[in-house]
Amino acid sequence: MDKKAFFNRMAEGWDQKFYTPEMRERLPQLVSLFRLHPGARILDVGAGTGGIIPYILQAIGPEGSIWAVDFSEKMVEIGREKFKDEPRVRFSLSAVECLPFADEFFHHIVCFGAFPHFADKQLAVKEMRRVLKTQGTLIILHALSSQEIKQHHMGAGPVSHDFLPEEIEMRRLLKTAGFQVLQLIDRPKCYLCEAQKKS
Repeated sequence: MDKKAFFNRMAEGWDQKFYTPEMRERLPQLVSLFRLHPGARILDVGAGTGGIIPYILQAIGPEGSIWAVDFSEKMVEIGREKFKDEPRVRFSLSAVECLPFADEFFHHIVCFGAFPHFADKQLAVKEMRRVLKTQGTLIILHALSSQEIKQHHMGAGPVSHDFLPEEIEMRRLLKTAGFQVLQLIDRPKCYLCEAQKKS
């Protein structure tokens, strides 16, 4: 089974499995760790069914907007249905390596629970930089540490080898693409790498 088929198969029970009451309680705290401003235009990359979107909406207020993209047709279908009555949210079917947006379109990009799954991380970072405004931030977020992610994915079929880069490699990857790392937190139940696009 390839990765897309894996996520399509997982989509139906995704929210029940991963967005538990404990997770929903923790998400506002995780979102508060990075700086989203009211009225911001956000790209949620690898959005899945949009589990983090309600918490981002709280941060960006009534004037903000979110474009959510995922490469899994089933995830996008469920996400669109969930947010059909929310005009601030738009879902698109797209791989991160080829985003359907103009240059410098977004104030912030949030990548929650998705970065390990990108096949070509260098190309993904380069493409995310393209659609991000200068001084905008790329936020790579997980509700697990890098080591916990490794354990979580072990033995999980097509995602068994999907890990976060080691810190030195992550910093190199972002610097090479034209980002400055603002903060990198890697502790139990939290991974956050926030990087700013340099001019």
